[in-house]
Amino acid sequence: MTRGDRPYEGEYPGQMGMPFDDEPGRSSREPGRPHRDAGRPQRPEPDPDDDLFVWDLRPRREQPRRPADREAGDWPVPESGAGATGSGSCGERDACRTREALDLRQAREALERFGEPPRGAGGRPSHDSRGHRTAGYAAGGGRPPRGTAGGYEAGEEWAEPEGPHGPEAVGPLPERHKGPRRRRRSAGAVLLAMLLGFFVAGLLDAWNIKREVEARPYGALRTLQLALLAPMTGLSGLVHADDLGTAVADALGRGEEEHHTIADVKKKAKKPLWPRAITAKKPLRLYIAGDSMDQVFGSSLVNLSEATGLVKAKNDYKVSSGLTRPDFYDWPQRLVDQIVDYRPDAAVVLFGANDAQNVLYDGRILKVGTKEWQEVYAQRVGEVMDILTEGERRVYWVGQPIMKDFGYRQRIAMMNHIYAAEAKKREGVTFVSTWKVMANDKGSYAEYLEDENGDQVLVRAPDGIHLSRAGGDRMARHVFDVIEKDWGMSGPTSSGSAP
Repeated sequence: MTRGDRPYEGEYPGQMGMPFDDEPGRSSREPGRPHRDAGRPQRPEPDPDDDLFVWDLRPRREQPRRPADREAGDWPVPESGAGATGSGSCGERDACRTREALDLRQAREALERFGEPPRGAGGRPSHDSRGHRTAGYAAGGGRPPRGTAGGYEAGEEWAEPEGPHGPEAVGPLPERHKGPRRRRRSAGAVLLAMLLGFFVAGLLDAWNIKREVEARPYGALRTLQLALLAPMTGLSGLVHADDLGTAVADALGRGEEEHHTIADVKKKAKKPLWPRAITAKKPLRLYIAGDSMDQVFGSSLVNLSEATGLVKAKNDYKVSSGLTRPDFYDWPQRLVDQIVDYRPDAAVVLFGANDAQNVLYDGRILKVGTKEWQEVYAQRVGEVMDILTEGERRVYWVGQPIMKDFGYRQRIAMMNHIYAAEAKKREGVTFVSTWKVMANDKGSYAEYLEDENGDQVLVRAPDGIHLSRAGGDRMARHVFDVIEKDWGMSGPTSSGSAP
């Protein structure tokens, strides 16, 4: 066998047909350096068919060496199994331990692959992996018993063990439970299902989406969004998907409420609501309405007024709403419904934070701040005041506080002047300015102001528009002083002129 034809040398020296490291013709020593076994007889190349070299894991110094004057298969091989005796067999303790370790490792691997083998009555496995080595062999067939030399003669064969051996000792393999095979969806199918779900949901809610887009500020972006939404709203009306969406909203209690008319408001006004005595048995019914600025202010006013025991208050606000965009939120209709249902004696309103935007009027877009815009806005403010004062109801129109941004502050001041001017035209409407109350001693915007104890407290939100809780309480105290004096409860008025 040449060097190129030599089989792969495995991980362990002495595998089947594998040459030893120190075989003739192979050496890992450096050129010019004497071999450590110089002078010793070298091992000849082993016979590949010799059973001696089957997974011999013993250390190299303990592996069997063939005498130089004997041929392959014609020399005794020390056996390292159970029952071997003599100096050439299992008398060598290291060889016995190596064989036993190999047996144990094979048993562990079988257990890991096939499960726990059947056990006998004594709790031990029913077959010892080494038991077949001590079993007797039939005369004339198979191997004879071990001789005193501790080896076997050439040409002899192994006899089959009496008991089960190998995988049979482990028992039948456990059956794997195979349920119905799950079909995996591709990424494209999942994406298509998601898009289809979004389309169906949008089809059912197409008209609500359209109303949300219509409420956005007028401009090219709003026009483009409405154009892109037109096919979906048209398809929704064609297949009556909007009817299904309305039915689902009604079933969930989110449908559109039944509306009242101004005629219903007049029917409820049988007698004047003001003036009258306010007592704990007949408290003042106070209705508070407005935009996002009313969220903190209104809750502070409810807490402050109801703490007296003479007021029953309700706060009703809508974020991002106002009087310039009834297409987004129709406040006049909302006020009519609340007057009929809640029947308040007085109303407090706070609008303007979202009204500084262009207005659509008679098919034309009026730019904010222009003369036409101010006329249209004043008309809408007067309409709300007329609805609230029906039945001689008292109305307290709260002006917006000073704002941080200079341009926004100018627009807020303009709208405060419109509120004050429209309030003077109507009896029972009081304009309550909060500009100076929320400004510092110099009349400028301030994030911190002194409270009743002289401590500096945060009164504005980080956006420079909305109120903190302390700011809401400060404004509510100022407005409630006006209400108390107007109804003869107690406290001096502190209302002022615009802004």
